[in-house]
Amino acid sequence: MRVTVCASRAAWNDFVSGAGGSLLQSWQWGEFKRGQGWSVLRLVALEGREPRAAIQVHARAVPGLGAFFYAPEGPVLPASDWAAGAAPLVPLLAEVRRRGRALGALTLRLDPLTCEPCAPAALAALGLRQAPENVQPTATAVVDLAPSEDELLRGLEKGARYLVRRSQRDGVTVRPGTEADIPAFAQMLAETGRRKGFSVRNEAYLRDLATMLQATDSGEFMAAEWDGQIAGAILTGTFGPRSAALYAAGNAVGRKVGAQYLLHWTAMLHAKARGCRVYDFRGIASAADPDVHWAGMTFFKQRFGTRREELPGAWDDVYRPLAYRGFLLAQRSRRALLARKP
Repeated sequence: MRVTVCASRAAWNDFVSGAGGSLLQSWQWGEFKRGQGWSVLRLVALEGREPRAAIQVHARAVPGLGAFFYAPEGPVLPASDWAAGAAPLVPLLAEVRRRGRALGALTLRLDPLTCEPCAPAALAALGLRQAPENVQPTATAVVDLAPSEDELLRGLEKGARYLVRRSQRDGVTVRPGTEADIPAFAQMLAETGRRKGFSVRNEAYLRDLATMLQATDSGEFMAAEWDGQIAGAILTGTFGPRSAALYAAGNAVGRKVGAQYLLHWTAMLHAKARGCRVYDFRGIASAADPDVHWAGMTFFKQRFGTRREELPGAWDDVYRPLAYRGFLLAQRSRRALLARKP
């Protein structure tokens, strides 16, 4: 098995989509992150001419310490290969390691989007260690979109079904979001972050993301309105068979009229119409750690008839142990400083 750099957008996206990869491992996401200041490396492990595994690595300098490698929701490996021991990852990660050490990188952090129960053992067998903190959620809630619209609606918990219908009766409408909606959306996300205890993206990032999703036909920005005022908004990312709620938030008006229920319901229907098989709510409390900040969102997302998917979480392939420990110490110090700010 050999490892090579992939230079074809079409070939990359075809394999990543077919192997169950997500938008965060897509070609367009890499180019979006390049615009955010990251370098991007795309590697594929080939058996003959057939791709077996792939990884899109984002690299960024950590001042005074070296580079940090991150593969969001990667590497990409078919479920059957995870179950068989993840052998195609051996040469793939070895090549990332070789390149990382040549650049003085600290570590590769990855968090594969797989609910295969054997994935953590496979990662450990490859020499990776569980990271001290996660970047992506370690559990998610998904809805299978194969049933009809009526069946999907019946699959909602009774109270959620009522709120979807009531919001429609009360005049809540969902429309395409515009650039003019971004400041309000950013404010709603910031308020949600303060309530739930997690960091959020700023207005500029959300604007750039919405622009990229529209330009590449990789998702939607939608806003909910009631009585002439914005009540909530959502950014979805769609890639292959999966559509995911990347960011969603509402305000006091939205909570009053059930706008968030109608937004997610509309996003589900749009994903189904695009041919997606799964709608991913992203981010619920892990069964192993129900007290994390996702816990407050778990009840809401479970009301849509979702099933839980437990993910492996973040894992590190450490290249420079001493510098890596310094990096972790700097991270802890920064978090402690931010926690002390009013």
